Amino acid sequence: MLRLRVKTRDGKQYPLTECLCGDSTLKDLLLAVQVITLILPVRQKILTGYPPKVIRGSPESTLSSLGIQGGELLIVEEADPSTNVTCMVQESLPPSSHMKNANISNLNVNRDAALPLKAKPENANADAGLPFKCPTGMLLKKVVPSDNSCLFARVYYLINGGESIDSNRLQEMRELVANVIRSKPDLYNEAVLERSNSNYCEWILKDTSWGGAIELSIFSQYYEIEIVALDLKTGILNRFGEDKKYDHRMIVLYDGVHYDPVYMETFEGNNIYIFPTTDDSVLHQAKEVAMEAKHSGQYTDTNTFRLECKECGITITGEDEALAHAKKTGHSKFEEIHRN
Repeated sequence: MLRLRVKTRDGKQYPLTECLCGDSTLKDLLLAVQVITLILPVRQKILTGYPPKVIRGSPESTLSSLGIQGGELLIVEEADPSTNVTCMVQESLPPSSHMKNANISNLNVNRDAALPLKAKPENANADAGLPFKCPTGMLLKKVVPSDNSCLFARVYYLINGGESIDSNRLQEMRELVANVIRSKPDLYNEAVLERSNSNYCEWILKDTSWGGAIELSIFSQYYEIEIVALDLKTGILNRFGEDKKYDHRMIVLYDGVHYDPVYMETFEGNNIYIFPTTDDSVLHQAKEVAMEAKHSGQYTDTNTFRLECKECGITITGEDEALAHAKKTGHSKFEEIHRN
């Protein structure tokens, strides 16, 4: 195994151990670095050696062929792919979504601080660090199509600064959840999951299965970030990871069946997707957004809404009936019936 250190733009260093070896690929390395920095692989500029030089190669180049050895310090920066200074010669990842020699869910990354902000506010002092307040702006809900993977897509969208993702990335997030649940059968037992541990792991891997509080809790721990899910109907803030005292938070709105991401459009024209937990003014603004959505009827009463099972055609009323039907038949494709 290669023992490497990652140095970020703010000067902090993070050990990267027990996940990469000489036969690991450049793609493996970039995905491992993404876990620490939140910088997408295609935007990573990594320098090593003295004087520092950019590591460049194809996604399948091995680390040994690129001259990367154990004990090296990797200086990571974010760069525009069009500038031709990023690590990958190709501008996009290959179709395969799985790493060759590393499992992202098993990375042993020791971090003494939470993940850095994807887009740091322009008016923040670069040397001051946290705490700081967000710049002035308007909190907005991004309306996105409703599907069974909306929770996974919205978390990824916010973590990666508004980047859209493909189905391969969504499936990797489902695999992460399944791996965590499978590894902790005592914590994630039948009483918690309302089905056996193995059955739940099999179920959540399907792209027709929806995520909820369990998945938000796992993502909060994995990304080391507080996730606030604001219920539009009740106005309740469900804060996952609040007790961990993470430095950063993201916010999603929950309308009863669907999750929408919340971001800030600053008056300077920038978008902010991740917020410091030291500034609770964002939560007050989020409640105002939720109240406006509630008054305009933008939520679903899960006790009375009507669903159609797209696999057998039966009409179901309420979430409890839908869950019972899914458990009895194994069906998982539902569509809400909207009243005209």
